[in-house]
Amino acid sequence: MINLAICDDEEKELNRTKEMCINGLSAYPEHEIKISLFSCSRKFLQAARQEQFDIVLLDIYMPEPSGIELARELRAMKQECQIIFLTTSTAHAIEAFSLHATHYLVKPYELKQLNDALAKAIATVNKNQRAQVILKVSGGVQKIYYKDFLYSETERHIQKIHMNDNNVKWVRITSTELFELLSKDSRFFKCGSTFIVNMEKVEEITTQYIIFENDEKLPMLRRQYKELLKRYTEYSLEGIQYEIF
Repeated sequence: MINLAICDDEEKELNRTKEMCINGLSAYPEHEIKISLFSCSRKFLQAARQEQFDIVLLDIYMPEPSGIELARELRAMKQECQIIFLTTSTAHAIEAFSLHATHYLVKPYELKQLNDALAKAIATVNKNQRAQVILKVSGGVQKIYYKDFLYSETERHIQKIHMNDNNVKWVRITSTELFELLSKDSRFFKCGSTFIVNMEKVEEITTQYIIFENDEKLPMLRRQYKELLKRYTEYSLEGIQYEIF
């Protein structure tokens, strides 16, 4: 099931967006899709603290908290939802980029633009829910979903894979072999000979540390800093599109 939420304080716009979403989502009969409507940003935030949304459509200009502030709260809660901003201005595009928005639509947008945004969001949800690597371990195999993978580090010929829940998986494989399995997905970056980083889980990059969304820190290899920063920027740009008309 895909859990979708729409938050807009203008009732007319809220209902218009809902009807457009119902129209666009009819192209995905294989999915059960739940749509929740919120005309109050605080009520939406309360709901988001109790359930996980997959796709969120947010008006930016709402009484506090604004759509941008709601998106910050969602990211602080580690919600990995696909955010589509709906707004009357291009002024917040840079902020939207920093919050890993999927799309940024300027009102009045057309059905095709919304459908394109929904298609991109659904494709990403599908990818995140299904993307995985299956690794051989003692006595069988270990399935690891990319959405749970923070980074791996090499200890001799064993990879210690650090997970989102602070657990560590031990797998007997070389760093090169593991990266060969992961490298078809653009979110993974091989940092030196020791670390493989999931850029989707990176919150901040400094000259000293790679900081992940669960606040775990990885020492930055100075010789890798510029390349990682470049790749991280390129990866982030893959995740946002703008429709201005």
